[in-house]
Amino acid sequence: MLKDNYTKRILNVIYRIEDNFVVLLLSGILIVSIIQITLRNFFDSGLIWGDSLLSVLVLWLGLAGSIVASRQGKHINIDILSQYLPQKYYVLSKKIGYLFASSICILITYYSLEFVVNEYFLNEYAFSSIPVWLTESIIPLAFSVMGIRFFLISLLYKSGSTLK
Repeated sequence: MLKDNYTKRILNVIYRIEDNFVVLLLSGILIVSIIQITLRNFFDSGLIWGDSLLSVLVLWLGLAGSIVASRQGKHINIDILSQYLPQKYYVLSKKIGYLFASSICILITYYSLEFVVNEYFLNEYAFSSIPVWLTESIIPLAFSVMGIRFFLISLLYKSGSTLK
């Protein structure tokens, strides 16, 4: 779909960063979970901030995974129109669907950014010395990436394609 080698290389680097970020988050969840279980079962203690960190890592993993899913075209997709529309309107309906998804993601980006900024001014901490706003910053970041991606797909879509 994308013929320019330079563009393909940049996209491949971005894709590797996304994939490695998901692996890093999943590894972090596993490591902290194993440490928590070991400390609780054998030493009757645990990391005070362990459960809070796991909650944050699950949020980050879920949103990072949704970024990867949007790239691979494996995101949640309501595709009722294409079942009933004639084949000649299929590509148009997909483009409109991606444009709608982009609009929703950008709207969520705006309001989640507003939410994170409000959290910043509250000056509260999630655990240890990590501010709450930092733990929630993945929300506008993830939805902005997906919104931009869906917008680009809506512009470049041909039957069955994604931004791979």
